Amino acid sequence: MPSEKPGGGESPLTKLRDKLSDGLARKRLTKTQLAAQSGLSRTTIQEAFREDGAVPSAETVVALARALGVSEAELLDLRRRAAAYPIGSVLGHGKGPGRPIGQWDPHDLEVHPSGSAAAASSVRALSGYVRRAHDQVLAEAVSEAMEGRSRMLVLVGSSSTGKTRACWEAAQPLADEGWQLWHPYDPTRAEAALADLERVVPQTVVWLNEAQHYLGNPQVGERIAAALHTLLTDSSRGPVLILGTLWPEYEGQYSALPRPGSPDPHSRARELLAGRTVAVPDTFSQDALRTATILAQNGDRLLADALSRASSSD
Repeated sequence: MPSEKPGGGESPLTKLRDKLSDGLARKRLTKTQLAAQSGLSRTTIQEAFREDGAVPSAETVVALARALGVSEAELLDLRRRAAAYPIGSVLGHGKGPGRPIGQWDPHDLEVHPSGSAAAASSVRALSGYVRRAHDQVLAEAVSEAMEGRSRMLVLVGSSSTGKTRACWEAAQPLADEGWQLWHPYDPTRAEAALADLERVVPQTVVWLNEAQHYLGNPQVGERIAAALHTLLTDSSRGPVLILGTLWPEYEGQYSALPRPGSPDPHSRARELLAGRTVAVPDTFSQDALRTATILAQNGDRLLADALSRASSSD
């Protein structure tokens, strides 16, 4: 039975698959022939047509449209609307762990209040945000997730360098697309992650702030790393975005190769983190510092307070 919107009518994903099926019938092709003509794998073709499959990537949609002689613009619009469609309404997975991004207070996700001025206020405000080089890397990961590809990025830096705030800012475009966020922490971070990772549904941000509490757990850390790897690589469960933070000493511990004959307690964590980390510098570049100064001069009390304390500590 076709998936329906809550108010009636077919979902964008169902309409997208109907267009693909009609094109396949008109061309009188088998899916094997379509795979050859589109340059896509047989598995990707099957997933694109499967009723309970994930939303196909934009690249897949374009390749299919060209092979079937169907309007690329029309299919891409349906794909965009399908990606923003409420979680679980098409795939029948339920809502999974988490809640809509817009319902989270960033401080409950361990984004630190901005300085003593924030601590003295009854409102837990955030200062203006100054983007740096790692924010571009985050933005690219978010863009790829919005296009249907699961991604993971862990920000590595010392304490109070803005890692968690950067993750929070990066996730905001996903809020407009209907994504939800899951922060596993109860009864403990490791227990919560291990219990519910298999329930994570598409369009979920998995929030692993202070990722050592997950990956470094001596009892279940390797199991969590394996479950995260499965979540990332199983196309039927995506797209998801896993965001985490780590101190450099923990990254060094997890990525270090053991000596021959020695135990290898972090092999799965090492595999998971490979190519999925980005460094956050301890200090602002001159360009970023100039931007922060302008914001402070234009009335951002929190940034002005933070800059004043940083200057006095030099």
